[in-house]
Amino acid sequence: MKKTSAIKTLKILLGFYQGALVIFSLLAFIMFIHAYFSPVVYVPYNWPNMLAFLLVGPTIVFCSCSAIKLLLPARNIFAKWKSLTQISIVFTILWTLLFGYFIFIFQRGIVNHGSPQHPISKPTSLRIGQMAPDFSVKDQFGQTISLSQLKGKVVLLDFWGVWCGPCRERLPHTQRIHENFKDKGLVVIGIHSAFRTEQTADFIAEHNYTFPIGIDTGHIAKDYVVTGWPTYYLIGKEGQLAWGPKHSLPSEKQIESLLKD
Repeated sequence: MKKTSAIKTLKILLGFYQGALVIFSLLAFIMFIHAYFSPVVYVPYNWPNMLAFLLVGPTIVFCSCSAIKLLLPARNIFAKWKSLTQISIVFTILWTLLFGYFIFIFQRGIVNHGSPQHPISKPTSLRIGQMAPDFSVKDQFGQTISLSQLKGKVVLLDFWGVWCGPCRERLPHTQRIHENFKDKGLVVIGIHSAFRTEQTADFIAEHNYTFPIGIDTGHIAKDYVVTGWPTYYLIGKEGQLAWGPKHSLPSEKQIESLLKD
């Protein structure tokens, strides 16, 4: 009798835990979708994130059905699905281990914060007036552009990505700025993000963008502390940061003012 009661209690606890896991998985799924379509969120393609993405769907299906079966046994819902509980337990264990890993990484970051033995590198904002980080990038025409070689020019940097809706919407404006000021001392450089680059060349050719566009190797956006796309900077004639970072393009008056300096 005690054994039967204990098993019943364990089933109820498992049902509640799986129900909570389903809610967590739904929130994770919403976050995945938001990160995929958001222009200001970047989720690294590492193995924990990819595993979480692969597990979220099956976990929602199997654990929700199992929770219903365990918590409502009198209704015989999914009673004929004999292997449901076993399959759901597998996904429950995997999600629990993965969640524990994320908690471990998070806590390790907090513990190490400010420790000389385990410094945590955090992006620091660039200051207006400081020298802009130098970079070299090969554009769609096969030419290598180096910022250090553009002294005497005003430079507009457009950090964008094909995957970013607002970026695509503003590229025609960037093209117009290029056409209006290319003979007045302005150099427009597009820096495509280092991820999801497979459609970049076709997209540029299809829309006939003529300002130089290069693909980031990963360090340019990091050096410029780009945390969201699109991001824009204006660099003065002496190579100093004059404006930015902003998520909207500068006005023509701002550009003209720098060109006159």
